[in-house]
Amino acid sequence: MWIKICGITDIITALHCEIEGVSAIGLVFVPWSPRFISFEKLERLGPHLNRLKIMKIGVFMNQSEEEIKKILHIASLDGIQFHGDENLEFMKKFKEYFLIKAINIDQYEDWAERVNYFSKFSYVLLDRSKNSALSFEEFLSRAKRIINSKTIIAGGIREENVYDVLKLKPFGIDFSSSVEFEVGKKDLLKISKFMRKVRDYNYEDGKAS
Repeated sequence: MWIKICGITDIITALHCEIEGVSAIGLVFVPWSPRFISFEKLERLGPHLNRLKIMKIGVFMNQSEEEIKKILHIASLDGIQFHGDENLEFMKKFKEYFLIKAINIDQYEDWAERVNYFSKFSYVLLDRSKNSALSFEEFLSRAKRIINSKTIIAGGIREENVYDVLKLKPFGIDFSSSVEFEVGKKDLLKISKFMRKVRDYNYEDGKAS
């Protein structure tokens, strides 16, 4: 199972994720996010991040090609996650990277069609809007109709519900706030416990080993 922890803001947490066998970390470059990494901070973090072997995904939202490339020049990112209204033509400008298109399934009536459309070119992250009226159970009920080998599930995964997600066998899962002790600050022990729970899951019989 491909596991991404998003909203990493410091090198110690990034290194801990690598040690724990996390597949990828997400670095948020969206200015209004509480987990935002500024250009100045990236210049300090970049040399250290570049030494890590873990996959590094930059998260962007409606930012220009120039701004994205400026960040790519500093950090050796492996992938890009688009969280805005970016279309396929724009995404293809970065086709050499591991690409993810995030889709809030409570935001569009044609969300299933959007997932099918983008999954032909990139991975698709299924999420909920920030103040979504959908419960996690309702979200999963919708998501399982479209899960395939290019689908990543996000939208409120926690230690107590992660098995419900793993049963659906998506390509991967993405989580952030559930392993924080405050917004933007990751709890290393929570990351370890979460990863242990994922590793202990038996995909054959659908329960913990």
